[in-house]
Amino acid sequence: MALFVTGTGTDVGKTIFSALVMARYGKELNLKYLKPVQTGTDSDRDTVQKLSGLGDAHFLAGYYHFKLAASPHLAAEQEQSRIDTAALEEQLKNHTGQNTIIELAGGLMVPLTREGYYTNLDLVRAVGFPSVLVAATGLGTINHTVLSWRALQEFGGDCRGIFFVGKTEKTQNFASLLGTDNIRTIAEMTGAPILGDFMLPGETLSPEVFRDLARTFDRQGKLRAILS
Repeated sequence: MALFVTGTGTDVGKTIFSALVMARYGKELNLKYLKPVQTGTDSDRDTVQKLSGLGDAHFLAGYYHFKLAASPHLAAEQEQSRIDTAALEEQLKNHTGQNTIIELAGGLMVPLTREGYYTNLDLVRAVGFPSVLVAATGLGTINHTVLSWRALQEFGGDCRGIFFVGKTEKTQNFASLLGTDNIRTIAEMTGAPILGDFMLPGETLSPEVFRDLARTFDRQGKLRAILS
């Protein structure tokens, strides 16, 4: 099944979540990863491939890549280009019935074009694939996550739940308390299924350590049930 990886904003953990899914289930479920729109010089596709350790066959070429690390509509304009959203919808619909993890660029309300301000949320709604909402655990996440969840419920169709990605802080006790209560509060405010959480350590994770951690990811099989 094709699945959108949506987020409450930029740098909230969509790529880490995608890498966890690919590392854990890529071979078992023959998953493919796709980043349709990429901005900036870094490549999330390359990051997911490096962390998961999977071969090229599991990674699809994106459709748009712009050099400026900015919202897609602005990044495209800087290259005198634009995203053809109608064509993008049709390209993504070709993945119907395929096991494809589709990571979107930025948060739900990020515009892909300036004309009509067509957003990621519009794309999710138009294509119709189920989605997972990825959120951070730190300060501000309650507001961002509840608003994003409500937007998906009202306009975006079939969101299967929320997954949290956090960062281990120096003030570990406070960070742990804050993250735990934020997840609880969001769950109670939204009634959303909580699909799990993953805490990034303070040091940079090697791909080998990441894959070891991914083996115990999704202990309850909630994501596997969605992907199967």
